[in-house]
Amino acid sequence: MDASLLREFNADGHYYTAYPSLNHWTEDFGHHQYENKLRSFTDSRTPTHLYLHIPFCAKLCSYCICNIVITNNREKIQTFLDHLLLEIDLLKPYHPNIREIHLGGGTPSHLDRGQFSQLCSKLNELVDVSTLDEFAMEIDPRTVKPGDLEHYASHGVTRISFGVQDFDPNVQKAINREQPYEMVSALMEDRHLFKGVNFDLLYGLPLQTQSTISDTLNKVKSLAPDRITVLKYCHAPELRKHMKLIKEEALPPKSDLQEMFVEITHSLIDEKYEWIGLDHFARKNDSLAQAAQRGGVGRNFNGFTPGRVKDLIGLGPTATGAFGTTYSQAQYTLKQYYEAVRKREFPILRGYKLTKDDAIRRDVIFALLCNQRVDFNDIGARHEIDAFGYFSKELPLLESDLAVMERGILNVTAYGRVLLRNICRLFDVMDLEKKHFRIAQHSMT
Repeated sequence: MDASLLREFNADGHYYTAYPSLNHWTEDFGHHQYENKLRSFTDSRTPTHLYLHIPFCAKLCSYCICNIVITNNREKIQTFLDHLLLEIDLLKPYHPNIREIHLGGGTPSHLDRGQFSQLCSKLNELVDVSTLDEFAMEIDPRTVKPGDLEHYASHGVTRISFGVQDFDPNVQKAINREQPYEMVSALMEDRHLFKGVNFDLLYGLPLQTQSTISDTLNKVKSLAPDRITVLKYCHAPELRKHMKLIKEEALPPKSDLQEMFVEITHSLIDEKYEWIGLDHFARKNDSLAQAAQRGGVGRNFNGFTPGRVKDLIGLGPTATGAFGTTYSQAQYTLKQYYEAVRKREFPILRGYKLTKDDAIRRDVIFALLCNQRVDFNDIGARHEIDAFGYFSKELPLLESDLAVMERGILNVTAYGRVLLRNICRLFDVMDLEKKHFRIAQHSMT
């Protein structure tokens, strides 16, 4: 690939877990607007994914960009859990058709066993957890003890996700997340309790090199997780002050990042993982890989999904939701979250109602991300538009090595796959910086 084009891999931009992105949502959308939208949505009995945000972590990882609270105070965690249970009660009268549950954070495994049991007992009042298509939770290997995984499985959890990030001891020390390979390997002995095990990896971390990443990948492959998510570290000390603990001179050069990503991708494909979207990988017998094989991958705020459900309801502070044509996000601070829930109100900070144009562009962007293929004939029929006229400005810019149009179907090439987010920006009318047009200028030469 042309070097000047490949540099666009490092351009800033959205990951498009939603469209329009969160920075366009407005704070004139609160509890009452949310309640009305939720009622009309749940009346349809549409299959839904439920996300619960557990904000607490035992230690601060210096790379973290999540919305978290560092505490080991059990009373503080219990106070939060009591309010989360109240929020679940708020949702119960709407009788949502929950088919999947995901516990994220933060660190859901930072709940002790009794607290976890309390949460699952309340969830069973909302839905019979044993009937779910999937019940997943994120796990920090440092916060679980022998027997914890069995406890989670006994309460219906079917998929767990380990925040591995990197196995190199020096890198782990540099990011304040020391968890030896042996620690994760020991936990993997209980993998038979679950239908799937996921690993999260980061590249672009301090002290990482091609050699250290290769060593981490060899260790990951020896453990053979069912899914792997590979994300680029976002160094933003202006947004997250604790990132100042990472010395910028220790970060790998930006020019190395695309090569790191390509090498990781090749390594996992050689290990017979299916490449999903831009940054997910799954074993051939995993439901995510099977969805990719039939062109049915979905996308939500947690990343790429097997596409069983498209709509998501979020509970907990900062949790985001996306159901029907509505987006929402909960309050950030525990104080505001608690105040709203105690008033028996959904703790909504902001939201967004999609226009017809938003919905059309979201369909195109998600099709590109999920399946690297857009059938504009289908887009036109579904939205009752002339799709080729509608996107007359964007489509000519993709007649290049990045994507090929044939009979109204746009297919992203292998080159385009590496620049998938950048291609999506062509269809993002809210991207005011217009940096994405550099792609077209390069690709037309």
